[in-house]
Amino acid sequence: MFGRDSASDLPLILFGGTFDPIHRAHLQAALAVSRALGDAPVHMLPNAVPPHRPQPLADGEQRLAMVRRACAGYRQLVADDWELRRAMGPSYTLATLKHYKRLIGARPLVFVVGADSFAGLHRWHRWREFPALCHLAVVPRPHSPPAPLAVQRAFPQAPARLLRRLPAGRRLMLRRPEMAVAATDIRRALQHDGADYHLTPAVLAHIQRLGLYNADTLHTTRHAHNEAP
Repeated sequence: MFGRDSASDLPLILFGGTFDPIHRAHLQAALAVSRALGDAPVHMLPNAVPPHRPQPLADGEQRLAMVRRACAGYRQLVADDWELRRAMGPSYTLATLKHYKRLIGARPLVFVVGADSFAGLHRWHRWREFPALCHLAVVPRPHSPPAPLAVQRAFPQAPARLLRRLPAGRRLMLRRPEMAVAATDIRRALQHDGADYHLTPAVLAHIQRLGLYNADTLHTTRHAHNEAP
């Protein structure tokens, strides 16, 4: 799973989500965190049963296939099916963090969250155990409220160089890119128009081929943007 990064002193970055579907903003955020931490590897982990939001419309196999297509061509990004293979009740972040911490030991572990999720972290399952296991990389999202002081104090803000030196317990606040894309809007566009420019061509082609999200496979689609995220 870890390939050439297994003995690396770079952090291991985990980016979990429903990825229903995965879109360009996910890739932009993952690559930004990777760059900030020395081109560290990012494992993209589709949730099996997300406990904090409605269940995904596409099944695990379909979402993993989209993540693999989105990550192709980016050496920093790894499509990781661990949460899907585990599939034992809700995909609690605590179980994921413990699993990867056992694998990497003292190597820094970084968990990526949007600013909205950071603001609600105090409602996550046993969140107070997180600082002993990981750092956080917080990606901005529009109109996100500040996190409670208890959450901010649990993860003191620090520069990227400190996250690379310490195994866990700090917080990197990214200024950009802003995660301003909503998967709900993308699914609505797919249902109505058969396409959405926030998707990479490979992901869009997969969705259209399978008719996911009721995308009209016979619709003359708009040209997806081909620039790198």
